Amino acid sequence: MPYLLLALTMPVAAGSQQTLPEDLVAFIQDYESCEHFSGEEPYDAERRAFLNEQIEQSCTGLEAQRSALSQRYAGQAELLQHLHDHPPL
Repeated sequence: MPYLLLALTMPVAAGSQQTLPEDLVAFIQDYESCEHFSGEEPYDAERRAFLNEQIEQSCTGLEAQRSALSQRYAGQAELLQHLHDHPPL
């Protein structure tokens, strides 16, 4: 995860000094956590409970977040590209 955070704090585009807004970073982190935990194997009851908790925490509300971010950053193609790079799960 440290590599993800580093990548998300880098400039949005070459030559740009803009970094990703915190709400967009939070969306991407939740999205990637949701995707990760959704693909994990629940090999026993304890693991299943853990995965369900993580999925509930990271996946809930992702599409509502996407919609709000799409509206908030309408007209800012560099930022919207990050949403397009993370399609609905």
